[in-house]
Amino acid sequence: MTDTNSETIPETSENGRYLCADVLSCLGVMLLLGLQYIQQTGFLDATVSYESAPFIAIRWFCLSGAMLLCGCMGYVLSTKKFSLHSFKPLLRLGYLYLITSLCTMLLQKFLFEQEMNLDTILKTLYQFTATDTTKFIAMYFALLLAAPFLSTAFQGLKTRNARLAFVVISAAVSTLQPMLIISGEYLLPEWCKMLAPVAGFVGGAFVKRYAREHSRILWLFLLLLVWGGQTACVVYICTDRGILYYPQFDSMASMLSLLTALLMLSLFHSKKRGESGRHSFFAGASGGALSALILGDVIIDFLMPSITENFPDPEMLMLVGCLAVLVVFILCCTIGLFLQIPVFLVSTFTDTPEYEEDDENNEEPETEEEKIPETPVRKPFRALEPILEVIPKPEPMPETIHNIPVSAPETKIIPAPEPVPELKEPKQPVKLQTPPYEKKTDQLSKESIDELIAKITGN
Repeated sequence: MTDTNSETIPETSENGRYLCADVLSCLGVMLLLGLQYIQQTGFLDATVSYESAPFIAIRWFCLSGAMLLCGCMGYVLSTKKFSLHSFKPLLRLGYLYLITSLCTMLLQKFLFEQEMNLDTILKTLYQFTATDTTKFIAMYFALLLAAPFLSTAFQGLKTRNARLAFVVISAAVSTLQPMLIISGEYLLPEWCKMLAPVAGFVGGAFVKRYAREHSRILWLFLLLLVWGGQTACVVYICTDRGILYYPQFDSMASMLSLLTALLMLSLFHSKKRGESGRHSFFAGASGGALSALILGDVIIDFLMPSITENFPDPEMLMLVGCLAVLVVFILCCTIGLFLQIPVFLVSTFTDTPEYEEDDENNEEPETEEEKIPETPVRKPFRALEPILEVIPKPEPMPETIHNIPVSAPETKIIPAPEPVPELKEPKQPVKLQTPPYEKKTDQLSKESIDELIAKITGN
């Protein structure tokens, strides 16, 4: 961005949009459209071999589209305050569903010559059966109604372990139902599968709160492990059977679809919010993507005969399908944005925009149990510098000492000391007087010596 744009449109904002959630919402819709495209190609009825592994991998990746949409909703709505404004998006979604469904039925009448009357239209709107992908709009309605209550329940739990238990229990009850099947009989009732969007919503809320951006390599490794593992199992088992039949994994509500969606959300997780140009672009695309869930199926059905005629090769059919799904998505998003022009005009004269109230910054501090130690950031090494010795400055002398002004010291010249005169030696030696006790000692010694000599000589 240039400097001018950075002044007018801030790059980050506390009330902006989550770019990762908007982008992944668009990806989730494209995955669901890709699933419809694969179904229209007749791949499900084709003979399965080891060469079918790339196509099976693409199909199993597309199965996670519904859970990815639920996870994105939980990522965005899990920190909203409970109020009447929480149900405001239902008005826009209801209008978008009504006008898009009517346009879809009009296209079906002209393109496929389907009969339409008032009873058929009302029944179609009530049962969400305009297209095969319209049922995901019903899932959106249900989650928007339950979002304030699910968010309150999730935020009401005080510790990380309690919230993780909430995610695990909801996932075990709902997403294990399609996988626990023995001899064609399910061990759990079928209505448990209807709770799978709740597990996706709560899982997205958990990712929003606890996922760490520095663990992206781990999330990518786990994503490839889950995706590649289920693809290898399906290819190995279905190759012997010759047909693509593996009901334990072949469901949007399975545990593996939930794990794939949450790992993708963790991989692109970012709490940064903004109001820049790219945020606005993907925000509009995610809003128009709801129209693509209804209109996209009709447009794909209309384009499939010409695509299969021009590209009969299965490999080319899959490659063309990626481009076709992208073009259909962009076309449907554009139509959806034009259909929402009345909503945009009304919102400019109303109060706050939707989803403005956010309780993310007012969350209670985490307890010691749920705090996750973060890896310390290493500081870069710097070159060693010599240590400079700081010599303290002398303290200034006080102006007065005992109220006696102290003047600046004057410089005085001290005269050199005079030379000391040398002492002259006396001409005559000075005789020292012997003490009286020394004289007595000398006299005694002379007398005793004379007497001794006289005795020896006999004199």
